[in-house]
Amino acid sequence: MCDDGDECTTDECEEDTGCINKEISCDDYDECTDDTCDSLIGCINTYKWCDDDDKCTEDSCDEDTGCVFTPVNCDDYNECTEDSCDSDRGCIYEDVDCDDDDMCTTDSCHYANGCEHEEVICMSDNNCLVNSCDSDKGCTESELSCDDNDACTIDGCDPDTGCTNIERVCNDHNECTVDECFPDSGCHYTYFKCEPENACEYAHCNRETGCYSDPVDCDDYDECTIDTCNPDASGPDEACEYEKVDCDDDDECTTDYCCPVLGCKHKDVECEPKSACETASCDPESGCVYEDVDCEDDDKCYEYECDDDIGCLSYLIDCDDGNECTDDSCDPEVGCVNDERDCTGSSKCFEYDCSPEHGCTKTDVHCDDYDVCTDDCCNHDTGCEYTDVDCDDYNECTTEECVSKAGCVYTQVICNDNDACTDDSCSPSEGCTTTPVDCDDDNKCTDDTCDSEYGCSNIFIDCNDYDYCTIDRCFPCSGCSNQPVDCDDYDECTYDHCSRNEGCVYTNVVCDDYNMCTNDVCLSDSGCEYNDVGPCFCDDDNACTEDTCDPTVGCVNINKVCDDSDPCTEDHCDRNHGCIFEPTEC
Repeated sequence: MCDDGDECTTDECEEDTGCINKEISCDDYDECTDDTCDSLIGCINTYKWCDDDDKCTEDSCDEDTGCVFTPVNCDDYNECTEDSCDSDRGCIYEDVDCDDDDMCTTDSCHYANGCEHEEVICMSDNNCLVNSCDSDKGCTESELSCDDNDACTIDGCDPDTGCTNIERVCNDHNECTVDECFPDSGCHYTYFKCEPENACEYAHCNRETGCYSDPVDCDDYDECTIDTCNPDASGPDEACEYEKVDCDDDDECTTDYCCPVLGCKHKDVECEPKSACETASCDPESGCVYEDVDCEDDDKCYEYECDDDIGCLSYLIDCDDGNECTDDSCDPEVGCVNDERDCTGSSKCFEYDCSPEHGCTKTDVHCDDYDVCTDDCCNHDTGCEYTDVDCDDYNECTTEECVSKAGCVYTQVICNDNDACTDDSCSPSEGCTTTPVDCDDDNKCTDDTCDSEYGCSNIFIDCNDYDYCTIDRCFPCSGCSNQPVDCDDYDECTYDHCSRNEGCVYTNVVCDDYNMCTNDVCLSDSGCEYNDVGPCFCDDDNACTEDTCDPTVGCVNINKVCDDSDPCTEDHCDRNHGCIFEPTEC
């Protein structure tokens, strides 16, 4: 067997010189590939990546000459762009600046002619306006002043007749106010208060329809409560009632809890096996279930067992039946095979037999003529011959001696180096020889070694990289595999990452825009949302305050200043109607 296990050589055997392992040529005569050889898989012809990292060239490959880099043509044939090329960005088309800094022209660009400047004409059909053009400002207009100092008229200008002063109609189209007009101050609108029907309503007034009610919003933005409203409560602030949500899903394979943002959550229970010899799973009714690992295989040449720390182990069985009259081997389908040896020969000088202890034996035909001074020998073709004593049988597997009374004696050499990692044999021409035992089981998941006392050992390797962020497995063809764990829980409200010591870790996203005027929530599908609380959020139902929301401090309710600068009125503020200016004697 001349196979050197290297796919980069051709293996053959010459009768005179023995094994010859010649290196193969992987040249595919293509300048667009890098040609190499891997001892496990053979020739590898990898296409070259002809990228010069320059976006100003088009990169290609010619099988005769190799990589080719052709300059890119960036001309867009447009007079309104300046064309150039950048190695990092490629073609760049920058707009030509046609601005002549004159507001009295309209600037444009024609793709064939370039920049064009058309004069602006300032025209107006309104006799109340004066039109002109300034290079810095463009067209300008000046208006007539038609103010008659009467707050109860609407002052304007008609392009044909001049100034107009139309009586002001004090209708704010607000059904929530009483509308009046005063010449000094103009329109005055007094608010009135609307009452709710029960504790689950807030009373408001609509500018178009008048009084109406809004339901009390009992949503506490906590998905762990059932929110209801009691109409018989003492008031809207006391009407909301909250009941705790029951998150039990009657599944022993989940840990049930409630998240205020997302509601009920059911986290899978992790059932860890107690040893490498068992598997763990989960049953919804009974919880964690543990089962023994089946290490048995169809190969009858191995004995199988399981180690609590390592897992499944396999050992070659010993097929030696202690009988040298059999050839011992192992068939993966049937197990040990002990075939009887054929010890027959053609020489007439031997009687052939087999000894269970020593194997095939051949016993000399008795040619003793009872003459110790003669060499009694045997011709393999004719039988016994008698010549002068010569005890050399030219067999390195025997020791020779001559005894005066018995004549030549031959003792079989026992070839045993007491090393279970070698096969021992004897050659008549060379004597004892040893050949190393091949312990390779063609399985990348075992460590193949040989012990001088016990022989071959094929122990499963440990692929555990002690990193909870990988899935550790072993494939007989390729060996250990440590694939990254996917920790994505498809929840936009968590930060997902993996810890070598803990595995997947999910940290809640904190949705806080530090704006007191928004309601911050997190949705699993889209993540953080910041919703404006709206104008009604800060309404204190007091017409004497200006209600606003400040992003830093929240609601701000500032008292109105009711001063009409009229010494003939008494100014004060009513909580329901706002500023009131009552006439007094002057």
